[in-house]
Amino acid sequence: MTLISIAEQQRRPKEDVYAEVIRAGIHKVLAGNVDYAKKWDLLTPREQEVTALICLGYRSNQMAEILAVSYDTVRSHSKHIYEKFGLSRKELRQALQDWNFMEWWKNTHA
Repeated sequence: MTLISIAEQQRRPKEDVYAEVIRAGIHKVLAGNVDYAKKWDLLTPREQEVTALICLGYRSNQMAEILAVSYDTVRSHSKHIYEKFGLSRKELRQALQDWNFMEWWKNTHA
């Protein structure tokens, strides 16, 4: 998808879309068109756990301890998560900031 097609789809001047992309990055502009719930469903259960911990602010070494796996295993899962979502760590946390991972964690680890 190009910036011009985004502007046309959203019925906005292309200059406004360009400015927004510069300020927020293309992922934020497209966020309204991305179904993160579908991407979540593509994750393995362990990747979902790592995603939840990432979004809760844990570092890789902390996640390794919590999940009783190696640091390298957490890094490998993280890499797959970022690839599946097409986002960086920071972008992932921003995209899923409204998800209640604390409640999800409690329900899946009760």
